[in-house]
Amino acid sequence: MKHLNLLIFVLLSVIISIFFSNIKISTNFMDALFSKESTKLYQISQELGSSNEILVSTKGFDKNALDKLYKIKEELSKLDSINRVKISLSPSKKMQEYLKENYYLLADFNNTKLGKDEIKNKLQNIYNSISTSMFYAPIDTNDPLGLFSFNSFSSKQYLKLKDYGYILKASVNIKLTDASTAKKLYDEINTITDKYPNTLSFAPFYFLVENSAYIQEDATNIIILASILLLVLYFFILKNFKLFFNTIITLSSSALLAILVSTFVFEEINILALVFGISITTISVDYMFHYYFHDNFQTKGFIREKRVFFGFLTTFGVFLIFSFININLFAQLSLFSAISLATAYILFSFTFGYLDIKSQSSNEKDLKVKSFNPLYITFASLLMLAYSATNLEFDSNLKNLDYQNKKLKNISQKFSDSLDANKYQRIIISADSKEKLLQHYENILQNHPSMLGIGKFLYSDKKCQEKLQILKSYDFEKLNKEIRINAKEIGFSDIFSKVYLNIQNTTCNMQQIDDMGFKIVKVEDMFYTISLIDKDEKVSTNKNVRILNMGEILSKNLDELKNTLLIFTIISIIFIISSLFGISKSKLLYPLSYILFPVSMVLFTLSFYSELNLMHMFALVILIAIGIDYGIYMLDTSTHSQTTKAIRYAMLSTFAGFGVLVFSSVNSLHSIGYVISVGIISIFILLILKGKK
Repeated sequence: MKHLNLLIFVLLSVIISIFFSNIKISTNFMDALFSKESTKLYQISQELGSSNEILVSTKGFDKNALDKLYKIKEELSKLDSINRVKISLSPSKKMQEYLKENYYLLADFNNTKLGKDEIKNKLQNIYNSISTSMFYAPIDTNDPLGLFSFNSFSSKQYLKLKDYGYILKASVNIKLTDASTAKKLYDEINTITDKYPNTLSFAPFYFLVENSAYIQEDATNIIILASILLLVLYFFILKNFKLFFNTIITLSSSALLAILVSTFVFEEINILALVFGISITTISVDYMFHYYFHDNFQTKGFIREKRVFFGFLTTFGVFLIFSFININLFAQLSLFSAISLATAYILFSFTFGYLDIKSQSSNEKDLKVKSFNPLYITFASLLMLAYSATNLEFDSNLKNLDYQNKKLKNISQKFSDSLDANKYQRIIISADSKEKLLQHYENILQNHPSMLGIGKFLYSDKKCQEKLQILKSYDFEKLNKEIRINAKEIGFSDIFSKVYLNIQNTTCNMQQIDDMGFKIVKVEDMFYTISLIDKDEKVSTNKNVRILNMGEILSKNLDELKNTLLIFTIISIIFIISSLFGISKSKLLYPLSYILFPVSMVLFTLSFYSELNLMHMFALVILIAIGIDYGIYMLDTSTHSQTTKAIRYAMLSTFAGFGVLVFSSVNSLHSIGYVISVGIISIFILLILKGKK
């Protein structure tokens, strides 16, 4: 039994090493906060190509700059992950063949019946133009009368980045939701572009790659700093190598088991959960401090200390409740915390009794204590809460919680402005069949004639048959005969002998090709396409037509997250108050002060310099869970000296573990660190107010 603690750690370490390859760690903060509907919509938009387009520009508008861009094109084309690279705006050979095959269906047809004189005048004008022109004037032998018109391509030859250079566009054929896949492509692209000075490149997945790398580096530094700080702190506080060693082993075991259970429950663990996991061990070390300074480690077998048990139970209960929340990140953080706390509590309570560790603290019992008046604390807290309620605003931008990549944001904005990306609103159209999808598109097109999308090049079978019927009802044979007669009289050779006759062979056999610029994708049992409509036009939305506005989606998503978080917070508070009432009865207000005062102090100070965000709200739940521990410990204690010492060291440990998060550049981690740090300082103030007589 003496070495049980070490054996448990070794066993867990072996299991972790065996399953290490199956542990997936995510650095994508935003995905962990997206609702299922928002995540699905975002993934669909990626499938449709709104996130997998790469833009490259070289400085200058001369031939050298253009040649450089074509060299980059050649190298990008060799990458396995890239399926199409384009500089010129002219249609590709494949697209030209498609247009030629379906020209009469795609083009606008003027089916006005032409008289003999009109036909003769049009042909005469063509003949006169040829005769008087100093240069060669080509004759459209397919449509000399101009009955068909098709203008779906820009007259510009190249796209330009304003005040910089020409633009190259490339598209990828892989899913970019996986950070490792995106990172590989990101490195390959930058290896190419770095060869050419003054070259800018951008793709939406760059944010995933660069932010993930920064968050991972930041999280690693935080973990290392927190670990070193806690190790040094524990060593100098405990001054007992056996206790120090076994405490580190216990905290490590609790983290390892939490990782194993989290891996079993979730497909991947967000790296923020791991950072948070290191900090949460500073709460579980409270149990060790309390046992140690009360000399409970002299007890063989399981240590039964009511205040420690009730403190553990309330904290564990709060995290257990939040582990069922349908916000992936918070569920991971809460489950990790619940498993870690439970493991540490059991190990501290059971295995440490066999280590024969004696406390160096003096045995000061039966000391009378003076207590602060909880009514005064409650009144002060309510005043601060009232001020906060009127002055503190909520940050409605979910992206503010992520790493703020200013460099990429500037490049993204530069490309968006030059390509008029902000001129349009993106519309996602859906249906349970490709035919219905195209029909939905065509219905929207009636109200928005300038809409850009797949329907410019691909018709529903219904529309195609209707257009084909219009073509077949037109007497092209008679028109051909009139053209040949008049052309001969004017002086043309027999160049119009077959004009318009091949229209009769036109069939509805239109197929989607990659070069259309827009596409249709199938996700699960539904078909989707994306279209562009001028942002000033009002679009009627329904279950099959949705505006893809990530800002609005995130805002709606944030409202859902906030409401869900509030519901779980209320449930947790009801659980805490019920537990406290069972423990403290009529003295309920006293332990509640250890919750109310820290929370009000956090909100009060926050109202002076920042806005309340989602991570602040979740951190307040953690603070409540921490504060209730100390409230229970200090309730009717007869060992004031030992209890206060244990709590002060525990708070110092928690402050060190969470305080380092304040130095993080990732706002989500900084927010947690700020709330816990201010909260711990507030609890320390309450301890000062309660002293020995």
